[in-house]
Amino acid sequence: MALPTLSDRRSLAAELREDLRPDRLALGVMGGLVVGVVVVIVAISFGALIFSGELADFTSRGIGFGLLSAAVLGTLAALGSSFRGMVATPQDSPAAIMALIVASIAAGMPVTAPREEVFATVVAAVSLTSILTGVFFFALGSFKLGGLVRFIPYPVIGGFLAGTGWLLVKGSFGVMCDVPLGFRQLGVLMEWELAKRWLPGLIFGLLLFALLRRFRHFLILPGMLLASIAMFYLLLLASGTPVSVARDQGFFLGPFPGGGLWEPPSAAALAAVDWGLILGQAGSLTAILVVGVVALLLNASGLELAVERDVDLDRELRTAGFANALVGLGGGIQGFQTLSLSALGHRLCADSRVVGLVSAGLCAATLALGGSVLSFFPKPALGGLLLFLGLAFLVEWVYDAAFKLPRSDYFVVLLILVVIGTVGYLESVGVGIVIAVVLFVVNYSRIDVVKHSLSGASHSSKVDRPRQHRRLLEREGDQQLILELQGFLFFGTADNLFQQVRRRTADAELAPLRFAVLDFRQVSGLDSSAVLSFVKMKQLAESQELTLVLADCSPEIREQLEKGGLVDGERLRSFPELDRAVEWCEDQILLTEGVELEGSERPLREQLVDALPALDPTRMMQYFERQEVEAGHYLMRQGDPPDDLFFVESGQVTAQMELEDGSAVRLLTMGAGAVVGEMELCLAQARSASVITERPSVVYRLTAATLERMEEENAEVAAAFFKFVSRLMAERLVLNNRALRALLR
Repeated sequence: MALPTLSDRRSLAAELREDLRPDRLALGVMGGLVVGVVVVIVAISFGALIFSGELADFTSRGIGFGLLSAAVLGTLAALGSSFRGMVATPQDSPAAIMALIVASIAAGMPVTAPREEVFATVVAAVSLTSILTGVFFFALGSFKLGGLVRFIPYPVIGGFLAGTGWLLVKGSFGVMCDVPLGFRQLGVLMEWELAKRWLPGLIFGLLLFALLRRFRHFLILPGMLLASIAMFYLLLLASGTPVSVARDQGFFLGPFPGGGLWEPPSAAALAAVDWGLILGQAGSLTAILVVGVVALLLNASGLELAVERDVDLDRELRTAGFANALVGLGGGIQGFQTLSLSALGHRLCADSRVVGLVSAGLCAATLALGGSVLSFFPKPALGGLLLFLGLAFLVEWVYDAAFKLPRSDYFVVLLILVVIGTVGYLESVGVGIVIAVVLFVVNYSRIDVVKHSLSGASHSSKVDRPRQHRRLLEREGDQQLILELQGFLFFGTADNLFQQVRRRTADAELAPLRFAVLDFRQVSGLDSSAVLSFVKMKQLAESQELTLVLADCSPEIREQLEKGGLVDGERLRSFPELDRAVEWCEDQILLTEGVELEGSERPLREQLVDALPALDPTRMMQYFERQEVEAGHYLMRQGDPPDDLFFVESGQVTAQMELEDGSAVRLLTMGAGAVVGEMELCLAQARSASVITERPSVVYRLTAATLERMEEENAEVAAAFFKFVSRLMAERLVLNNRALRALLR
């Protein structure tokens, strides 16, 4: 039961006490009997499917293994599942593949090998597969990898399920008349002696499929199974055919030995098992593991929708893993939780672990009673059930999918189906893996790893520069290409990135590109082939007098790039964040245009004359307090009351948001002519950020009290002041809107 914890055991005990209350027990037993009849027939069908054809003389013992599996799986799922009404049985997809493996092993045994040794080798293969399935399931659940199923391409899953449908249809004929369906066997199957054995099953399977295709009532499947058996006996009675004659004609399972059905191989036969033949089926055994885990997780996910509650996928994996390992020790067939029968029990009697326990008990009783009961099961009913299951898969993935899937996905489904039908399941696994890889590469390469493509004209650094400098940078902004990257970079996406940079360098309609800025903040990683694309990008930079600027690379990405030869130099620069990288590029453009970045500050008096030519600056400056401060001085701190603002005459200050972990995010770096703290002062709100000087600066302080005095003493000066501040705020808003529009393109 997946090694439950103490709390799990207490919860299970409480649930069982509740389920055993008289008012719930009757419903649980009734639901368990209905579900159990279906489970018994399913277990018999899959046992007969695996041990058919050349192994037809071992069908009764194969059915015993199927019933044993259903009893063990059902009991452990009922007690260990995260859903109280869970039912587990041997499953169609693994059984269909297992039938192929068994047939191949039987055909590969020497002609002179005793039949018991052939049987022992087959049972060893089935047992080994169940144990490996159990270990695989349990490991996935223990490492909480239940969500892996969501990474398998949908059309690949569809192709395997369609192929499973074909194998079930093919195997149904083997159950009904001991001749599998195939082009070479068509002539034999059309002979009346065989046709009369599979035709009733075909009619039953088609009728069951048509009814369930049109109606969804939960009683249709068990009702039709019972009705088919009753109809078969009525036809025998109407035709005057004795049961013994029908049994001789091959219409019934058997003959069965007396006593119980579970009869493992003898110790001597097990000692002669041909393990080489079994290991030769390693590819197909792997396919069972993959298909099994996908089917289990899909069943569990589908059950969540059917019962409208969450199912613990990892717990279901652990439960199925423990059960399969135990089943394998007894030679049983692998299986796991089923969607349809679990939902059936839920609809019959709400949630009760009694459903699964009674169902498993019915399988155990049938196993104990042996052939005396099973010898009365008609093959057309069992073969028709297998035929119905196969048709359901084929119609869903060959017919319905044609109207739902894109053409490329639908082609993948058909391709895998054709490979399964014409070559083999092992080969289809290889094709499926190749297709999955190709689909991933193609689909992922279509994802644009460039989240935003900007230029210096639309995206500026968080440096508040003088108006004339901003205009110059806007005019020369096309010298910068800023690419914000995202996702995982591999050879396909990285090459697309390289091609995009190369196309921009060759665009004669724009100014020559001087800086290609690559922001790695949202890049999760890159592979070695992606590094090659960046090496080619650096070579392009060297040939085009272009500087490659990298921003916000993680230590892992930085190490990968350095190993590829991408170290800082004349044509490659690195910065800890995008804003600093863009600031550096802007500085280079300004220097090229002859702008002095430092030492070009003008006195505040001259700045006010330019901004307010109609006002004598002395009238305003009398209210200011001049301060000379060193680098690292806090003009204001985040959260402080808004009791002043500052004009920056010279130097440089930075507004930054300080986070709880002690780090800081730069909001804006400002130089001469900037005003800081004006918004909080006007709105009477606490400081939203800190402002610190980055180098020695000269600032002018205006307190809230002095501003009130200005308004009282000189309304004209106060109005000019507010006009000046409003213009600065509007200019910042225009810059922010321009950057926002560029991001929304």
